[in-house]
Amino acid sequence: MNNTNNEVIGWGDSFTAEENEFTLISPGNYPFTVKSMDRKIYDGSGKIPNGTPYAEVKCEVTGPEGTTSIIERLYLLKRMQWKLTQFFQSIGQPVVVGQPFQPNWNTVVGSQGIAEVEVNEYNDKNGNAQKNNRIKNFLKPGEGTQGPAEPVQQMSQQQAPQPQAQPQTPPANNGWNGGAAF
Repeated sequence: MNNTNNEVIGWGDSFTAEENEFTLISPGNYPFTVKSMDRKIYDGSGKIPNGTPYAEVKCEVTGPEGTTSIIERLYLLKRMQWKLTQFFQSIGQPVVVGQPFQPNWNTVVGSQGIAEVEVNEYNDKNGNAQKNNRIKNFLKPGEGTQGPAEPVQQMSQQQAPQPQAQPQTPPANNGWNGGAAF
């Protein structure tokens, strides 16, 4: 787990000056690369039970306005199996709908796929209107088109995400689902 962004800066310490590099991209289907994944436990709300394991996946998405990062949470809940299925199909893991599937979490970082990106409008904690991007759907390889929601070109073979090689034996589940398949 990468915690370098959570390192404390002391009052007398220097730090590296940075700008907020957030880019809002227009709705559409765009290639993404998984840059990081952290395994976490949800601390609870009305919608998601306390103690639910989830993967926080940072996807780098490139659109006509530039490149942005979108954080996606993949909750390990039976009612969220559809989203897990979409994600793993998108990055090329061999998911067969209606069949048990053991995801290979060890190959997620660096994986590529296509995602349907939307603009999310919300109010921040101070009541100010804000916008960000979020992933509406992960698309199967070869599904959909690439680009903004307006007329787009079909993805070329060179741009298509390549499936990740799969090991012959399933990896250790690290206690994520008690060894049960989805």
